[in-house]
Amino acid sequence: MTNWVLPDHIADMLPRQTRELETLRTRTLEVMRSHGFEAIRPPMFEFLDSLLTGTGNRLDRTTIKFVDEASGRQAGFRADITPQVARIDAHILNRTGITRLCYAGSVLHARPRHPLATRQPYVAGAEMFGATGREADLEMVRLAVDMQREVGIRRVHLAIGHTGIVRSILKSDPALTPAIQDAVVAALSDKDPAGLAVAAAPLSAKTVEALSGLCLIYGGDDALDRVLALCKGNPDAEKAVDELRWIAERCGADDVTIDGASVTGFDYYTGISFAGLVEDLPEPLLRGGRYDGIGLAFGRFRPAVGFTLYLRELAVLRTPELPFAVIAPPASEDPKLESLVRKLRHAGRIVVQLLPGEDPAGLAESFQVTERIVFEKGEWQVVPVSAKSI
Repeated sequence: MTNWVLPDHIADMLPRQTRELETLRTRTLEVMRSHGFEAIRPPMFEFLDSLLTGTGNRLDRTTIKFVDEASGRQAGFRADITPQVARIDAHILNRTGITRLCYAGSVLHARPRHPLATRQPYVAGAEMFGATGREADLEMVRLAVDMQREVGIRRVHLAIGHTGIVRSILKSDPALTPAIQDAVVAALSDKDPAGLAVAAAPLSAKTVEALSGLCLIYGGDDALDRVLALCKGNPDAEKAVDELRWIAERCGADDVTIDGASVTGFDYYTGISFAGLVEDLPEPLLRGGRYDGIGLAFGRFRPAVGFTLYLRELAVLRTPELPFAVIAPPASEDPKLESLVRKLRHAGRIVVQLLPGEDPAGLAESFQVTERIVFEKGEWQVVPVSAKSI
């Protein structure tokens, strides 16, 4: 792929981008289906207790809300599909074993993810419910890698972390309060050592040392060893590091970056977290991780792990080749001509029947016209043409 510079305005999707988006949607759903995931299609808007329940404050500010005139209840347009999928798993399907679900569709954001982002992303995602353990996490990370390759990412770069590392270190300090935790997490999220020093000041020297070290770890081969050294003596944190190492070594990505202080979605993710990075993009193209317990708000605790891939931004960034097309004379009463046109279209070919007086050169912006239907030797035939001869 080339030209990784976002345009100033990506609200409208023009024919080329729309065509590319449909291709990406088809490819991603097929990849997920081949891994045993079943497609679902939740509604675009729901009551807020279904859209926001179980997500903390993560979605509240990005959800566009309104009052439903029929019921008087507050409703909203979905800003994330995952809560809807969790509701379907926990409340509607109610299966006892492992459930694999996938989807593709639009979401609406009250504010964009970043200054250059659209407020109406089109996303594809996969969610697995009922499975615990690192094997399930690895399956989802590998699927995320496969999905990125399928949509044309030639060199897949994952940033991987584990919220259990910071969570365990904070939990072990008796001086921790919710306010201190929020301030520490905010500083770690910004990779702000100075801010972290202020936020963590009430905590023990050991905790401050560990957090300060983790804040600066974002790298490759030796990163996990450095993280483990800072977690010595904390069994839960050491276990999280071991899980992270096991997945990083087996995920199949071309490049892996370890985030020593992974706190993205700290009130949401409960274990592994990962992001797909693409050069020059301001935000990850893919985000995912483990978020156990999201279904509890719908009456049933379920382990869960999944990811979301942002297809619309990818479709806008790509410069796909124009599709091939055949041009044909205007529709006529000749059944043989109409039969040939139908046959080609049934085979998946694009056939544009020109209207009377239409200049075929005008199709050059939309198609690569490589053939045309002509009447020769007493029958209708498809013959090759060059761009200059159209």
